[in-house]
Amino acid sequence: MNAGAYGGEFKDIVVSSQFLDKNLIIHEINNEEHEFEYRNSRFNKEKNDIIVSSVLQLKKEDKDKIKLKMDRNIKSRKEKQPINYPSAGSTFKRGNGYITAELIDKCGLKGYNIGDAYVSNKHAGFIINRGNATSKDVISLINIIKKKVHDEFNVDIELEIEVLGED
Repeated sequence: MNAGAYGGEFKDIVVSSQFLDKNLIIHEINNEEHEFEYRNSRFNKEKNDIIVSSVLQLKKEDKDKIKLKMDRNIKSRKEKQPINYPSAGSTFKRGNGYITAELIDKCGLKGYNIGDAYVSNKHAGFIINRGNATSKDVISLINIIKKKVHDEFNVDIELEIEVLGED
């Protein structure tokens, strides 16, 4: 899906991948053939293809510089994200011309919950599990958030997470 954070994306380090198609045939593709986009790749479209391996090319850097960057990123996550609760990470994609978490916040949804699935009070773009949230709780909460944001701002927000199955 081309995950990313702090100015980097998976597309920046993938050299090639091998995947299994629905006929159980292994294929190998290069970086360009992944068709990377913001939080997207060919594998979001080809649901039957399964990546079995990838070759990554990391950038060599000074050890102290890497440590400093890691420490800054960890500090930023602790300050801005609800890392003390289980979640699937950022639930919604960044919008085109708006910040999705801000729209959710403006709808008054921080802290809103269904069962143990909550809109994080720290960052409205995260749905957290405060105990025994079920997938049904999370999906119901997602649907409410999407509806309220649409009703309030006439914006259709998109999921960053991938929902597999219905229950």
